[in-house]
Amino acid sequence: MYARVTFVQVNPEDIEGAARDFDESVVPAARQEEGFEGALLLVRGDGTAMVVDLSDTLEHMQANERSGFYQSQVAKFRDRIVGHPRREIYRVAVARGLRGAIELLEEAS
Repeated sequence: MYARVTFVQVNPEDIEGAARDFDESVVPAARQEEGFEGALLLVRGDGTAMVVDLSDTLEHMQANERSGFYQSQVAKFRDRIVGHPRREIYRVAVARGLRGAIELLEEAS
């Protein structure tokens, strides 16, 4: 499994709206992408945020970027993001004590 971590700074007053848009727009669209395993949006009150999206293989994650899907999802937040998002890709070495990402998303809804 692979994780893409996107680091962003959001206008603090836009955190709740950005979280709602992420949940209602980005996640449903990402579920249609091959290899999608789940996503997390982590936020702080000062607008610092991280998105962790999970893919079953590095190839699927790279295909997601080559297709323009990732970029189109980031563009949805262009009016809320301060500065430029930064992203890094990691291989998930250990994932213990976690239930399936899809199930966690469904329970949070």
